[in-house]
Amino acid sequence: MFINQLQQLSETREGFYYAFDVDADQCLCRVFRADAEARRNYSLYGEAVTFDPTYSTNRYNMIFSPFTGVDHHKKSVTFGASLMSRENDLNFNWIFEKFLDAMGGKEPHCFFTDQCHAMKTAVPAVFKTAAHRLCMWHIMQKLPEKVGPTVAKETDFVSRLNSVVWDCDLEPSDFEERWSGLISEFQMEDNGWLSYMFSIRQRWIPDYYRDIPLGCLLRTTQRSESENSFFKRFENPRGTLVEFWLHFQSAMDQQRYRQKSLDRDSDHSLPQTKTLLRLEIHASTVYTHSLFYDFQQQCVDSLHSCSAGDSSREATTRFLDVEDSMFQKTYTVGLNPTTWDASCSCKLFEKKGYICKHII
Repeated sequence: MFINQLQQLSETREGFYYAFDVDADQCLCRVFRADAEARRNYSLYGEAVTFDPTYSTNRYNMIFSPFTGVDHHKKSVTFGASLMSRENDLNFNWIFEKFLDAMGGKEPHCFFTDQCHAMKTAVPAVFKTAAHRLCMWHIMQKLPEKVGPTVAKETDFVSRLNSVVWDCDLEPSDFEERWSGLISEFQMEDNGWLSYMFSIRQRWIPDYYRDIPLGCLLRTTQRSESENSFFKRFENPRGTLVEFWLHFQSAMDQQRYRQKSLDRDSDHSLPQTKTLLRLEIHASTVYTHSLFYDFQQQCVDSLHSCSAGDSSREATTRFLDVEDSMFQKTYTVGLNPTTWDASCSCKLFEKKGYICKHII
């Protein structure tokens, strides 16, 4: 009945993609589906994708694993979903292949997963160009357990380490200094888990992959908690597969209704500007409200915390050192006056998709 329902959807809804497979006993072992709207959203917002196989769903103990990204309103958007009987290389490989097939072979720039061992081999086996990174939120959820109840409950170590890990404005050297300082202060040098996580910091700390386009979009703890709560609603150990997919589709309808409502707000109203900068005024007409307010803060900060320093020229590019009093750092801005291409050593544009106060 469940597969028949998917078949009917593929026949009646243009662009609906699904695939399934059975094991040696002819029992359903893996399913993937993505409708036309999900595939369209991936074509627009698929630069960074998270895959989270942590949700048990139904009486058959199949694991629900959504593919999720971030849309132009900074809201979570679902690109596709799968069910699998167990977490292993075979199932992951199959699901990733079907995902790429549904998306026309287009890989994301960055692909986030948990620390499942099978994922470590499955991701590079299928995704040839995407950078594989680990989900910060899942890692930091383990922190209280890994440091023990005394440290977790009777000191501020957990909150202070979180403030270091979630700070995307740190340089790698700053991150290493602050992490090492906390480890030393709380005498955690012998904690094997912390030592291991530090040794693989390039795989989960955004400061180390700032050059990956929009690689920091999925890093906020609020987004991860919201997404986790959103999908937890589908968990029902007594439900059937048909009931599960009905709940899932209802949630997708809600997600898309919210996106369309935000689209209408951005299309039919203009946010209030705070400066006389022509760049801010123009941005208010082209950005969604949520993105504009982030960019607006850069405009305001450019007037109050940035000052020009030394300048130089190399070939066709002009360089300017910009002193940032807010972070007490100096950043280097490069500008090609012929093409008007600009870049900054803070990498905000690469990380989040809008230009920084130093370029402004």
